[in-house]
Amino acid sequence: MATRPITRYLLLPIYLIREGISSFCIASDIKEKPLESARANIKKVGLDIETRLGAGLSTIKENEVDCITIAGMGGEVISSILEDAPWVKNDKYTLILQPMTSADALRKYLCENGFSIEKEVACTDSGKLYTVILARFSGEFSMEDEAFYRVGKLDPKDETARLYIEKQARIVEKLIADRKQAGLDTERFVAVLNKMKSVL
Repeated sequence: MATRPITRYLLLPIYLIREGISSFCIASDIKEKPLESARANIKKVGLDIETRLGAGLSTIKENEVDCITIAGMGGEVISSILEDAPWVKNDKYTLILQPMTSADALRKYLCENGFSIEKEVACTDSGKLYTVILARFSGEFSMEDEAFYRVGKLDPKDETARLYIEKQARIVEKLIADRKQAGLDTERFVAVLNKMKSVL
C-alpha cells in the first residue's frame, strides 16, 4: 500500500531535528488542520516534536526557547505577534522572520521597536520572491528611510536578492506612475526609487 507523501505543513522543525541543528522544537499554529498535518509528518519520520495549538507566541513560555521562527504570513501579522509577546524584547532570542507580504511594514516595526536586523537573505518558492530576516532585540530604536524599509539589508551581489530589489523598484515605479496620472506629487517616491536603484 502506498504511503501518503509528507505535506508542506510545519516542516521546519522536522528538518532542524533531523539535521541535528536543533535538539528541541515546538511546532505551533493557530489552526488545527496544519497541526494535524504536522503530527502526521512527524509520525512518518519517527521524531519527537511537540505540537501546540494557539495564536502567535501564546503557546510558548518565556525562557522555553532561544530561537523563534515566524513564517508564512504577512509582515503586519508578524509585527502584531511580536507586539503581543513583550518577552521577546530580550537579546537572548534569535528571531527568524519570513513575511509573505508587507516586508516593509515588518522592517519598519522592527527598527522602531528596538530590534536590529542583523542579516537578510532573499529566496524563491514556486516562482515567487521572498525575504528572510534575522533579527534580535538590541534596545536601539531607529527611524530608517523608506528605501531601507523596502529592501532592508539584502546584498545586491546575490542574484536572488538583486531580483527582489528590482521587483520592489518596479512596485515603486508603478506607484509613481499612478500618482502622476492622478495629479499627485511624486517627489518623495522618486527619491526612494533613486536610492533603491543606487544599490543595484
